[in-house]
Amino acid sequence: SSQAARAARRRRIMAKKDKAEGKTKKAAKKEAKAARKAEKQARKRSKKLAPKEIRTGKGASPLEVGTALVEMFNKGQFGEIEEMFWSPKVVSIEGVGVSMAWKGRKAVEAKNAGWLETHTIHSASAEGPFVGATGFAVKFKMDVEDTAAGKRESMDEVGVYRVKNGKIVEEEFMY
Repeated sequence: SSQAARAARRRRIMAKKDKAEGKTKKAAKKEAKAARKAEKQARKRSKKLAPKEIRTGKGASPLEVGTALVEMFNKGQFGEIEEMFWSPKVVSIEGVGVSMAWKGRKAVEAKNAGWLETHTIHSASAEGPFVGATGFAVKFKMDVEDTAAGKRESMDEVGVYRVKNGKIVEEEFMY
């Protein structure tokens, strides 16, 4: 092969150079071996530092899931989003002030049901998605009334979602 021919040619050139410099064959072999070892280590380091391709598995991509989530949210299809896109092992993380995580679909459904029992959503909209390699983010605006406290407020929050195999495996809300 041409690679073998180049290696042989390189050895011949090095042998001539070594002879001209007065090196013994043994010293030249030792030097060549050290050079090959250094090259191999450099290639290994280079591979470790090289970027790796990121995949989210089979199914819908983060762009597809994010686009559908925003469209469905803006139509008020909140339950359908959960049904269509949540993984059975979904993790939901609430931001500052709550700073807690719910693990598993049943726990997340219970969290949402508890919140909806004490809140009325008068209007809601979603903006995005803002897509990354493993997921997406959505900016939410909601006009919400805390029925227990009798207080109505405008809420802005960002939801950051991680997607695997076409399903949302993690959501984190920041406000």
